[in-house]
Order: sequence, then structure tokens, then C-alpha cells
Amino acid sequence: MHAPRKVHRLLLISIAAVLAVALAVAGCGGGSEGGGGEPAGLAPKQAPVYLEVNLKPEAKTSEALDELTQTALGIENVGEFVAEELEKAALGEGQKFNFEEEVKPWLGEKAGMYLAGYDGNQFHGYGLAIETTNSGEAEEFVKQRVEANESGAQPGEFEGHKYYVEPEDGSVLGMIGDYLAFGETKADFEAMVKASAGEGLNESPKFKSAMESAPAAGIGNVYVDVGGLIEEAKGQIPAESEAFFDLVGIEPRQATAVASVVPHSEQVEIDLSTNLGKATASAGDASKLLESLPASASIGFASAEFGKSFGEGINELSEKGIPGQLEPGQLKPALETVGINLDAIAESIGDVGGFVEGSALGNVSGAVVIETSNPSEARKTVSNIGLLLRASGTKGVTAINGELSGFSVRSPELGRRPLVVGSAGEKIVIAYGPKAAARALSTQSQTLGSVAGFQAAKTALGSTPMSAFVQGGPTLKLIDALLSPTERAQLAQARPFLDKVSYLAVGSEAKGKTTTAKVIVGLQK
Repeated sequence: MHAPRKVHRLLLISIAAVLAVALAVAGCGGGSEGGGGEPAGLAPKQAPVYLEVNLKPEAKTSEALDELTQTALGIENVGEFVAEELEKAALGEGQKFNFEEEVKPWLGEKAGMYLAGYDGNQFHGYGLAIETTNSGEAEEFVKQRVEANESGAQPGEFEGHKYYVEPEDGSVLGMIGDYLAFGETKADFEAMVKASAGEGLNESPKFKSAMESAPAAGIGNVYVDVGGLIEEAKGQIPAESEAFFDLVGIEPRQATAVASVVPHSEQVEIDLSTNLGKATASAGDASKLLESLPASASIGFASAEFGKSFGEGINELSEKGIPGQLEPGQLKPALETVGINLDAIAESIGDVGGFVEGSALGNVSGAVVIETSNPSEARKTVSNIGLLLRASGTKGVTAINGELSGFSVRSPELGRRPLVVGSAGEKIVIAYGPKAAARALSTQSQTLGSVAGFQAAKTALGSTPMSAFVQGGPTLKLIDALLSPTERAQLAQARPFLDKVSYLAVGSEAKGKTTTAKVIVGLQK
């Protein structure tokens, strides 16, 4: 049995001030006298992932965080709770530690963590930087703790910056200017020193542009260089994935994303901004379609002006083709020979929405609704697809006539219900089961928009159009039904917290290449 790693655990007292306290000491906050520096200045410029947290947010944000943790976790003051847990966990037997007196006086406003060296499966190398209001006091704190534990930590110095090396795993803690810095290895610490000389992530144009969208009221931000991760992994995007990205208008190799967490008394707001999409006009507002979906839906979603992005994606896919499967320029002519005109389809498509209902495998159903401005083109397209399937020998295809004109497909893979594809008036419906198709077409007396959680989410999103809504209870039951016994057991620890989720809503807007989204997670006591 290995001896306790005292120095490493002691260093975690300070490191915890980066992560745990970053999310929790907000309860002790209300502003500070710190300089509001940039921990990103200690992260290497090419770091593909960077997390930054606000250790001392404004009083209003601190109060909201305390109310939120009281609702979700039953913790009245999250800052005090985490400080107490650190005091218990970070020290060896007989040691004394007082967070309030020994750490809080020199703890600054911000802390950051970067990840580097991604190989496609995991990261190799990381560093943490904690802003201090008094670097001398912070350095003295670390020195006193190392000496008190007598664990053999080795002192060192790199370009004038002093540090200590943990003998068991080679991790390093030291001071870099006004920051308490931790490196997974000596090389990581040295990389942070070099970055601090003006070569940090904060000097990267991509990083600067991405972080401009982060809200000031957040308690933490996560920056991801999507293209950088692909490059780090030296990975090739499969041809099928590349084709899908083209179809939906995504450019992963040049993309970045920033996610920010904003606490509210009964909700968690996650703001996401990314330039994954190609240049587009405003994505419009499909929230009315979302509101009109059945109130029984566990999950509902809607996308505005889908025809435009679909048309652009089809054009690019047709021009590029799919290596080994489809030659450039062949897609459209091949479909036109069977009466399917992709340009006409794209031009006629408006908003698209859909829903899933049911809380067990036996009663799951759902549908996708496509609004169209050309009913005759919609009817013709659906009919031609049905004819193509029958001509190709697909089994279980049956024509449908009546209010809904189209076809259904039955197969063992689909389960008890058929897949129904049809057109009716200005709608195309793709449904799992005839009842879901009927609900997709009929005017509902009780719609998703009448659900209390939907109204709360709509208020929280403000001017941002809602594009997806999930009812917590029914969806959790459905997920539970889909899991294996082993997976269900693994979820057991998180289940008490998941049971607190009453709803989840997503809203998004697009301007140019930038898409901004808000995720609202509503919690119940």
C-alpha cells in the first residue's frame, strides 16, 4: 500500500482554489480588489482547450449560485461548503488548515486551466493558473505547507521562477508573476513560463475573437479550438462525416466554440457561441412551430428556414461527391431520372419541427413535420420516393391514400409500428406510427407551448428563439428504459440530481458565421 501523497494533496489545496472554489467560492465573493488579470496568458498559444473561472463574481451572481445549489443539492452556502471539504480532504492526519485565513486573503479574481497534446483519445499535458492579489503571501503559503509536511518536495527554478516538484508523479507547483501555477510535469510548468512572456493563448486571434461573446455575468467559460483538436489528433474526417457536415453547413476545421455558465435561482444557463457554420443570414424563428407540437411530447425541436441550408448543403455535396461512393456532379442528375428535383424541394421547404413522445420502449412514437410552400411538389416528391423504394425491391412498402398521401414501410428493424411518410396540404410528415402522424397533422388542444416549463424557459431565453424543449421527467424515464442494467447502475449516483431537472430548453440565433445558443436547465426542489 502506498504512503499518502502529502505534498500532492497539499498542492491540491491551492489547485482546488482553481476548480472547486472557482465554481463554489462565488458564495464567498461579491467582488474583490484583484487586478482582473488573464490566466490565459499562461496557457500556450496553441492549447486546444481552455477553462477559465471567475472566483469572485458580483454579489447578484453569488446569491443566484447559492439559491441554485440550495435547490439542486440542499447546500445553503456553496462557498463555505467547499472550503470545509477542502480543509477535510487536503491534509494528512493531524494537520490543520484554515481556508478563510490562509488562502482567501491572497486568492484573486480568475483562474484558468488548459489542456494540450490531444492524440484523438486523450490529452497529454495540462496546467493551472490561479490569480493572486498578493504573490508574496501565496508563495509563503506554499513554502510553509511543503516544509510542514516534510515529504521530500524538490525545489527548483526556471528563468527566475521558483517551484516545487512532487517526487512521486513529477507535478510542479510554483509562482509565475502574480499567478500560482501548477503543471502536470516540469515541461508543462516551463511551457507556462514561456507563454507568460507574451506567447500565451490570450494573444491568439482565434481565442480573442471567440471570447468576445462570453457573457460578463458567467462564473466560468470553456474555450475549444475544434479545428485545433482535429489537427492535434492528425485525424482525417471520414468521407461520410464530411458529406454530412457539408449538408448541414458545418466547417469543423476552422471552428472554435465558447461555453459559459450563468447561474439563476432556479435555472442554470449555458451560453454557447461558435463559428462552426458557414456564412448565413439570420436563421429565423421556428418557435411557433415548436409551440404547436403536442403537449405529450417528451422532446420537441424546430429549425427555421431549413430549406435554405438544406439547398446549400445539397449543392456542395453534389459538387464534391462522396469519395468511393458518389462521383462529383452525379447526385442531382441521378435523382432527377426518378422524378426527384432537389432544387425544387429545397426551394419549397420552410421550417422543420419534430417530437418524440412516450416514456417506455413499448409506447415510443414521434414525427418530423416539414412545412412547404408548394403542396403539389411535396406530394410529387413523396410519391416518387415511394415508387423508387418499390422499384428497388424494398420490402414492406405500402401506398397510403386519404388526408395523408404517401407510403408506409414495415420491417422487423422498425419494431411494432411502421414508418409513415406522406404529404397533406402544406406539410410533409415522417412519423413512427400512424397515431404520431395524425397528431403531427392535427391542431392540438393542448400544445407544448401550454406546458408550464415551456413558458418558464421561454421567459428565461428572452429574445432568443427556442429551438428545442425537453421535459425532464418523461425523458429521464425513456432514457432509463433504453439503458442496460449495467448502464442504469452507473447512472444511479447521478440520478438524484437528474430527478431535479424539470426541463431543458435550447434557443439559438445565427448572424454571419457565428451561431449563439442558450441552454436553460430548469430545476425543481
